[in-house]
Amino acid sequence: MLTHIEHTLREFGYGLRRSLKGHLAPVVLLGVALFILGLFLVGTINLQELIHIAHSKVGVAVYLTEEASESDRTLVAEKIPQLAGVKLVRYISPGQALERFQSELGGRAYLLEGVEGNPLPASFEVELYDDYKTTDRIEAIANEIRGVSGVDSVIYGESWVGRLERWIYFLVGFDLFLGAVLGISTLLVVGNTMKLALENRRDAIEVIRLVGGTRMQIRLPFLLEGMLIGLMSSGLAYLVLYKTYTFAVGRLAGVLFLGTTGVIAFFALGALLGASGSLLSINRYLKA
Repeated sequence: MLTHIEHTLREFGYGLRRSLKGHLAPVVLLGVALFILGLFLVGTINLQELIHIAHSKVGVAVYLTEEASESDRTLVAEKIPQLAGVKLVRYISPGQALERFQSELGGRAYLLEGVEGNPLPASFEVELYDDYKTTDRIEAIANEIRGVSGVDSVIYGESWVGRLERWIYFLVGFDLFLGAVLGISTLLVVGNTMKLALENRRDAIEVIRLVGGTRMQIRLPFLLEGMLIGLMSSGLAYLVLYKTYTFAVGRLAGVLFLGTTGVIAFFALGALLGASGSLLSINRYLKA
């Protein structure tokens, strides 16, 4: 058992020296691939945050008719909270609506001086649970509200909600596609590197085979070497990625970066890709 461990450590040490001296090209290539992936992940994190903020503002505005009576308003106020997906309902009187509009106009509030009376109707602002902020569910809620007596119109920005959903689907799909492309590219880079390493150590591998060495004894040093390449590449990619992030923060406020979990996952991904590429190359070699 001790001999096996000594062999593994000796071969790994040899691979370590080669990794530091002869594996510069694959480390850089893998680092570039991981940097691109990391750059896109940071961009995705920030885009998802923007989508989350926009999604939180999705709601339904219910406007009452001018002829709506107090009983109609009461009926609407009682009916809306009973609908599935409704989180909160706020009544906005015509006076409150006018005050809000004047506040939004700011220095241009004088434009309303020539308007007689209050042209704004009473309304209800309906806040929904996140699970119900989809086009189909909002449309279903809006249709039920439209059928209530005293309701003039229901607005929720149909096209805007639809575009938001399409952005989310596109983002997830592109994430998966880019991850697959970079993953395959990384496996090929590491695999070719390990192929050269296997050729250089062909004699040592044959000796291990002749003395009855197991496949795991042959695989393990190369797996560790592949993980090392992946970790070095992750470190290189993270360093450049962080420098890029600090540069962006100086020009764009509120830019988010990978959290602690994200950083750990980033390095783990590099090690996993390195080990996987190495394993594929070793298995092909041993079957040959």
